Order: sequence, then structure tokens, then C-alpha cells
Amino acid sequence: LKHQFELLIRFDQETYGLWGLYQQAVVGNINVPKMDYMDPAEESWMWSWIKGNEKWHAWNKCKGKTGLWCNRGRKQVIRLPSGMTKSEAMQAYIEGVRSLEKRLPDLVEDWKDDQDPRIPDRNRYVPDDEREEYDRITREGKLARRSVYKFRLPFYRYN
Repeated sequence: LKHQFELLIRFDQETYGLWGLYQQAVVGNINVPKMDYMDPAEESWMWSWIKGNEKWHAWNKCKGKTGLWCNRGRKQVIRLPSGMTKSEAMQAYIEGVRSLEKRLPDLVEDWKDDQDPRIPDRNRYVPDDEREEYDRITREGKLARRSVYKFRLPFYRYN
């Protein structure tokens, strides 16, 4: 159960940007102060604040900014290049979901590799003279993890 929870957390982290795009497409510019944003779906106060904070930042990155531009005495409100309109956010959200759908099987495999103690941490620094050994150990660990699923027991329920 612990490993499944860790996979859920990794999936949440991967999809905060999509959540921000969705909010920008549906609601528009962020209209909630940072300190007050809590995730209403969470029962735990701590997780509500942590997830709310992540979601607030994801939505805030999509915020469209407007500026005042003067042209011979006429004031016009223009959009500055940073930020997104609702339609831009909608298109980016659709593209993001399609991209996630294609990448998800590989992401899940990478996340499971990160959980497996047989596979070295891929984010650590490896000196050049140790690179071959590191790659060999990584290949063998991934092969061992993936070969477990080839021999399924008929009476065991796999998740």
C-alpha cells in the first residue's frame, strides 16, 4: 500500500500543472489569495494546505497579465505576452492531457524503478569512470524488476 501511495503522490505532482491550466481555462485569472487556498477534497489540514499551495502556484503560473498602453492619448488595455487567456489555457490543457496519456506508461515504470532498491538513484552524480558499472547495475535491476511480472501466479491478485 505504501508503494501505491507513493505512485499517487508522484502522479499528483505530475498533474498540478494540468490542474492550473484547467482552472485558468474554466475560471480565468486566479482570484484566491495564496494564504487562504486549501484543497477542499483533503480531510487532513496539513495535506489540504500542501496540495492547496501546489495548486495555487500552478494556477498562478497561468495568470494572464494586462497592461495599460497609450497611443496618442487613447488608453487601451492590452495583454502582455506572459500569461494565458482562457482559450490558450484550454488548448494547452488538452495538449497536456494528451501528452500525459502518451507518457504515463513510461512515467509509471520510472516511478516504480525509483522505488526498487535494486535500481540505483538516477538523479545522483556518477563519475565518468564509474558510469559503465552504474549503467550495468541499472540495466540488471530494471530487468529483474520487470521479469517478476512475467511469472504470474494464477491464484494471486496483482495490482
